[in-house]
Amino acid sequence: MVKDTEYYDLLGIQPDASATEIKKAYRKKAMLTHPDKHPDDPEAQTKFQAVGQAYQVLSDPELRSRYDQFGKEDAIPQQGFEDAGEFFATIFGGDAFQDWIGDFSFLKNLTKGAEIMGENEDNSGEVAGANASTDVVQHDGKSSNSSKHSDKLTKEQRGKLIEMENERRAEKKKQVEELTRKLDGKMHQYIVGVESKNLEDFDRKLNQEVEDLKLESFGLELLHLLAKVYKTKANNFLMSQKTRGFSKIFTGVRDKTKTAKSAWGILSSAMDAQTAMGELEKLDLDSMDDYERAEVEKLITGKVLGTAWVMSKFEAQGKVRDVCDKILGDKNVPTKQRLLKAKGLLHIADKFGSAERSPDEAEDARVFEEIIFEAQGKKKASFKKKDQTVKA
Repeated sequence: MVKDTEYYDLLGIQPDASATEIKKAYRKKAMLTHPDKHPDDPEAQTKFQAVGQAYQVLSDPELRSRYDQFGKEDAIPQQGFEDAGEFFATIFGGDAFQDWIGDFSFLKNLTKGAEIMGENEDNSGEVAGANASTDVVQHDGKSSNSSKHSDKLTKEQRGKLIEMENERRAEKKKQVEELTRKLDGKMHQYIVGVESKNLEDFDRKLNQEVEDLKLESFGLELLHLLAKVYKTKANNFLMSQKTRGFSKIFTGVRDKTKTAKSAWGILSSAMDAQTAMGELEKLDLDSMDDYERAEVEKLITGKVLGTAWVMSKFEAQGKVRDVCDKILGDKNVPTKQRLLKAKGLLHIADKFGSAERSPDEAEDARVFEEIIFEAQGKKKASFKKKDQTVKA
């Protein structure tokens, strides 16, 4: 018997709901109450905030226990409630994927870099816009493309950007080491299961994790991304053992080609978003009705989020590749053990790669996905229409 059911009622669930049911209910309610969907409702933000607070409490086992026993007054996060918009905006996999891909820092660093370049008021717009789209490849340390406006940066700005890049590389190295430790632990569990001829316990835990991960926003795409990297790296290693390392020449060139294609995808997506933002500046938003303005803003949001998604995938791939290389390339571990780990990666890849959502799950999990996908396929008719009106 719980003391208060207000938070459960807000999410439309019973007090005995599982963690997965709570997550699904939150995603549905968050979409239904999001202020962008209710521009004419002055209480939309309040309703959205209430749903976010309910989830922040019920998704935390300790807070949920205190809430069930003593009510919401005794179930307040130590740091206070997060802003519902920021909490909801953890869109690419959320915290659930931290053990697999760590934190996404690409967007944060891009924003920080733009702020540094924007410190020079005389050329902030020109520099920030140019560097945001042309320097993104530098994030992975694979390229050194320079903006043609870089000579306009001050000495202090260059120093801050160098410091930021050094911090980023140190953070990435730290994340890769931690992710390697966690994945290596899973490989050890897999090997124990193989050697004891009993993988049931390992598969049961893995299957449950897949069920939870696929419900995250973009969770299915991230699972398939992990599966692709694991499969590629494991097969490359197994092939290199059969060919005494000769195949590394071919697979190395192929992997570099894929990385270059991914980098080009980021640039293309960034330029697409930048073009959309430029078109937005030409529009007279004040002359639009609420519905038309909401549609235009939704399209722009989709373009920007689409760029962020491509960047985040590129960042995740880089870290996961490094993790696999550290695990499979550790010469201190006997080759026989590394071969088993490669097979373990293939085993996990099969589980992740075959993950699917039911129609109901797809509806529940779709948070920002639909915004991005609509923006990618939607014609710019509204832009053209308004642009013609402005010119006239």
